[in-house]
Amino acid sequence: MAKSAKKIYSSREISAFCLQISLLLHAAIPLDEGLSVMAEDAVWGEEKKILLSMAEEAELGIPFSKVLERADVYPIYVIRMVKLGEETGNLDQIMESLAEYYDKEDVLYKNIRHALTYPIIMITMLLVVLLVLFTKVMPIFERVYQQLGAEMPPASIAAARLGGIFSGSALVLGGLLGVAIFVIWILGKSGNKIPAAEQLIGRLKNKNKIALATAKRRFTAVLALTLKTGLDLEKGMELAGQLVENQSVEEKIRLCSEELESGSNYYKALKSTGLFTGFYVQMIKVGTKSGRLDSVMQEISNKYEEEADTGIENIINRFEPTVVAVLAISVGLILLSVMLPLMGVLSAIG
Repeated sequence: MAKSAKKIYSSREISAFCLQISLLLHAAIPLDEGLSVMAEDAVWGEEKKILLSMAEEAELGIPFSKVLERADVYPIYVIRMVKLGEETGNLDQIMESLAEYYDKEDVLYKNIRHALTYPIIMITMLLVVLLVLFTKVMPIFERVYQQLGAEMPPASIAAARLGGIFSGSALVLGGLLGVAIFVIWILGKSGNKIPAAEQLIGRLKNKNKIALATAKRRFTAVLALTLKTGLDLEKGMELAGQLVENQSVEEKIRLCSEELESGSNYYKALKSTGLFTGFYVQMIKVGTKSGRLDSVMQEISNKYEEEADTGIENIINRFEPTVVAVLAISVGLILLSVMLPLMGVLSAIG
């Protein structure tokens, strides 16, 4: 759980919390007792204080949604869904569904982090190897040939100089970029946002296929969950639209909502706005007519999850051979630059 009362819990922590609450509700254990038990096993002192405070409020008969809101550490989506569960009487099912949703979010975050960190490590290693080759190894051979009365080709010397400058500059720029990203991340965790960084991230999300698949997965997963609880479609779309974190998808959701308000059915609204295309639109049409739209949305969510995972795997699979090829070509050119003068020296000696 979180260390600070003002820090929003991570997806993994929210999933674990929702699962525990679901188990308590399924076992008919009062929430105040369950929260007290959870507080006993809390790792962080601040977390223990939060859970004990929540247990006291639950014992006083305060609605659980209000208890979560006062804790000030849970996402607004969780709070709204808990309130919906209290109104419909299926809070246990909603908490179980929320646990599953945030568990998938955690897996997705880990996959994205892996897709980013692996190329960064590979690029850094490549640049370090090239920097050592160009700035340390090549000058040694150059001095050796000078002592033998031979010279390396001017093109090889120029290439080594440029290679050293390029790899060194790339490492410095990469380090500065890493520091800037870390500072932006720290500011974001504290609630401060940098407009320029937000705009850049927004543009990347709008154009990246993996980001679009992720946003649509969230939209369909949340919509499936809200439809299962009996919430009307318009309210479900409103809740789902708040979680996609993608301006392009958000705009299409807004247009779809306007079409629904004007009297259009869900299938026509989705098709005209381009939120879904091809086979997915046909699935939604069948789901709408059969009254199983929630199941269809869950199935579409799973498809988008697979699409995002496949996209991440493809990036990693394509990247590794590219790095190996660049390193092999660089080492090959260096060997040629070294061997050609050596062959001339050996010929002169013979």
